[in-house]
Amino acid sequence: MTAKHDMKKFVEEIYAVRDRGDVEATLALIGEGCTFRMIGNTRLAPFSTESGGHDFRQAITQLITVWDLSKIRTGIYVDEDEQMVFAHREGEVRHIPSGVSFHTEFVDKIHFRDGKPIKIVEFVDTLQVAETTKMIQVA
Repeated sequence: MTAKHDMKKFVEEIYAVRDRGDVEATLALIGEGCTFRMIGNTRLAPFSTESGGHDFRQAITQLITVWDLSKIRTGIYVDEDEQMVFAHREGEVRHIPSGVSFHTEFVDKIHFRDGKPIKIVEFVDTLQVAETTKMIQVA
């Protein structure tokens, strides 16, 4: 198998367990040493600041327990030379605490080293996230 194929399958497996809401299996696949950051204004911290270690675990746990992505479709592009995976994700997202559902699209950029993810950067509609989670109030 090629590194390209291996990275694609690895990311598909991460999304499969994440979409089932399995925090521990997701964290076990990603492993130690990975960081996460959602691109956005610092008002969305801690998600918009890069987190690693214990903060990474907390961020991923919160994302999985608060956001239901079980109805999301995923398209994956692998840049084998750069050791990166770009995942375009689209579909219905549900904010579990409020029950609010909406259709959205977002992109994950996952950097790999030695076959393991080392950095996840997520590009989402941060205004939608902030409004849904009541981080900001709409006038």
